[in-house]
Amino acid sequence: MATTGSVFEIILRWSLDRPQWQRDALRRIVANGTLDADDLGELALLCKKGCGSPGIDATVVPLSADHVPGAAAAGETVALTSIRDVVGVNKLAPGQELPFRVDGITVVYGDNGVGKSGYARILKRACRSRFPGRILPNAFETVAAAGSATIGCLVGGSAVPAVVWTDAVSPHPTLASISVFDRDCGLVHVRERNEVAFRPFGLDIPDELAGACQSLKTTLGAEQAALERCRDEAFAKPAFGAATVAGGFLGSLSPATDLAALDQLAVLSDDERARLRRLDTDLAREPVRASAEQTELARSLKRLADDVGKVMLATDDATLERLVTLAGEARAQRGAATLAAERAFGGTALRGVGEATWRALWDAARHYSEHVAYVDHGFPRTDGDALCVLCHQPISAEAGDLKVSFEDFVKADSERQARRAETAYEDAAGNLAGVSIRMSGFALGRRLGITHPEVAAALRRDLATARLRRWTCLKAIRDGRIMAPRQASDGIVSMLTRAAADTEAYAAELLAAVDPAGRARLAAERDELRDRDLLATLLPKARIEVERLSSMAVIKACLAETTTNAITALGNTIADEVITPKVRDRFQEEIQKLAARRVRVDIVRSGGRLGSPHYQVRLFANERAKVGEILSEGEQTCVALAAFLTELATAAHGSTLVFDDPVSSLDHLWRRKVAERLVEEGGVRQIVVFTHDLVFVNDLHVLADDGHVPISLVSLSHTSAGAGIVSTGLPWVGAKVRQRLDTLAKEARAARILYDAQEDEEYGIAVSRIYSKLRSTWERALEEVAFCGVINRHRDYIATKDLLKVTTLTAADVEAFAAGFKRCCDQTESHDPAPGRNAAPPIPEELLKAVQDLSDWVERVREQQKAVA
Repeated sequence: MATTGSVFEIILRWSLDRPQWQRDALRRIVANGTLDADDLGELALLCKKGCGSPGIDATVVPLSADHVPGAAAAGETVALTSIRDVVGVNKLAPGQELPFRVDGITVVYGDNGVGKSGYARILKRACRSRFPGRILPNAFETVAAAGSATIGCLVGGSAVPAVVWTDAVSPHPTLASISVFDRDCGLVHVRERNEVAFRPFGLDIPDELAGACQSLKTTLGAEQAALERCRDEAFAKPAFGAATVAGGFLGSLSPATDLAALDQLAVLSDDERARLRRLDTDLAREPVRASAEQTELARSLKRLADDVGKVMLATDDATLERLVTLAGEARAQRGAATLAAERAFGGTALRGVGEATWRALWDAARHYSEHVAYVDHGFPRTDGDALCVLCHQPISAEAGDLKVSFEDFVKADSERQARRAETAYEDAAGNLAGVSIRMSGFALGRRLGITHPEVAAALRRDLATARLRRWTCLKAIRDGRIMAPRQASDGIVSMLTRAAADTEAYAAELLAAVDPAGRARLAAERDELRDRDLLATLLPKARIEVERLSSMAVIKACLAETTTNAITALGNTIADEVITPKVRDRFQEEIQKLAARRVRVDIVRSGGRLGSPHYQVRLFANERAKVGEILSEGEQTCVALAAFLTELATAAHGSTLVFDDPVSSLDHLWRRKVAERLVEEGGVRQIVVFTHDLVFVNDLHVLADDGHVPISLVSLSHTSAGAGIVSTGLPWVGAKVRQRLDTLAKEARAARILYDAQEDEEYGIAVSRIYSKLRSTWERALEEVAFCGVINRHRDYIATKDLLKVTTLTAADVEAFAAGFKRCCDQTESHDPAPGRNAAPPIPEELLKAVQDLSDWVERVREQQKAVA
């Protein structure tokens, strides 16, 4: 691997041959500085996808030249001019512009929660930072917009189009050479409790990648163990035989196994299931007896075939067609007889004479007369002693003649033919109706469902067809329409015949099982059928097992990609390129500037593990001492700042350095040292400092003035419009006297508007507030102007060089101070006024004069001091 070029170029070239998920991990590390739980989860998915795991909807975005800082390589200095048009970043208010001076130092001051972190996060994401963090939108907005801003800058001292920045995982190419330092950046140099490791930017990238490998290895190992435990007992302790086709298949499952062949084997016909049951039963019994039972079953099947054949014959097409013919003939003959009756009895009082209902009545009357009423007389009896067998009334001569004519009609030829035809039909229909066409009508029916289920099913189906044919035929005859019966089936008889033959053959096989070879053949057949039958349960488990084996294979391949040997070699290569004697000397210079001789440390090689060598910061006096437990928090911060500045000292550019609360939790001694170093650096490049520490701001301001380093002060505040409201200078508590006087003059002119509008109450409140602030400004003028800054509150030294200027203060100056201060005290709410006075507040002219009096006093004292300077 080529070792020329920057750290990022070395890493980029090295990554080209690495697994895709590692290249994606490197991109995330370069962009964010570290990997969180979400990153590790996504990388695990990418690793599995690369090793063949299907169904993973994740896309690799490998590290490329677009993801690494590029402006630094060009050697051009980049300086910030402003941040404006901020959208979707914390609760930063719109319409604000945060300016930066391009030379010297810009201090951005603000209390907690006023927007410093929001602006700092923009620079961390847009510029070069170990830990860019994440841009969070306004939590109170229902629809969060993506973070964006317009960032003005100079490149090589020349104006360029403003950078329209949108939140992304990588620094903007134009701003990538600007470096940001914050507490997280400092903590990277304190790896463990007992050691402080020097980790130049880039050298910790292999560490993070190796850590990701270890994390994935742990996760994958846990998954592997879980998959091992998930092996189904059906395969750990198989119930299938190794000698069967299905058993051999199940016993050799692998990730590449295609189970399609088992799908067909898993389907057993009803006959095969029945044979399996027979084999299970019969092989457990004495062969000769089992064979005899099967022989008897074969005979029963033959008898059943004969009986079913008779049923099928009773409902075949010829039989049904003959029945239809008989019905037609009966209907035709009856029609002829009815016509004859109409001709013979057309004049009778009642209709229907000669028809079926009438004939039934007449036949019943004859039977009653001949067998009950008039046994010894012919029918109909019509003599004078006879009574009508129907109405039991005497019979008149006319009625008697009519009865005789009725009987003659019945005995006529047309009626006899009609009744003969009807009888023939009724006999045939009765025979058809009397045929039992149900399974229960056969003695073997129930057993057939056990021994030959497929034949039994076919028999039920054909019997149902026969019943339907019979019903259709009879209904068609009753309805007087043409019959269209369902197609008859003639296959059941042959099926029963074959079943009988097969059973006879099986009986012979059982008899042959008396011989061991014959029994072995049947046992082998039973085992094949039994294992195929098991597939109904085992096949779903086999699919799960193949998936488990596939997952195991993927994890095994993934684990092979989590080894860190190549990453350790990369770390060693980078270390050899970066940690040179020149860098160590520069680190010593930075430590001396920040901690003088209080922190005697050096950078030494301390081995390494999992991706990168360690360069430990150790004490000169005792290399075995646990430096992390000995150095204070302030000393550790100095080590971090020294390392940060050492990294940048070797860069080919002098781009901006941004410090986000660099002295958090430091005491005044360390704060002063950091201020001195930043002011020194501000003499050669642009420095931007975000802080909430006014003492640190004062140190920067004083040291910059003393060193003639340009410095600008900007303050942030929070209003109803949001956070990040930009104001020039410091807020009131940190503002100098001149800035305060400008503010008071503006507020006095604003109060005049209230006065003119006759807003008396609001005007009175404004006046009281202005006089309260004016009083504090008189006090600040005493410290800043009268004492000429010789003594400052919270400063750890006295500026004796300006002590002579203090002597210029005259008695008149003191009296003017006392008068102005008393006037303010009278108008403020610090004391409760007498309720009887209820004095009106001063008019605007008096208010403006009070502000001007302090301004004149300041100018007069300063002129007097110049005379002795």
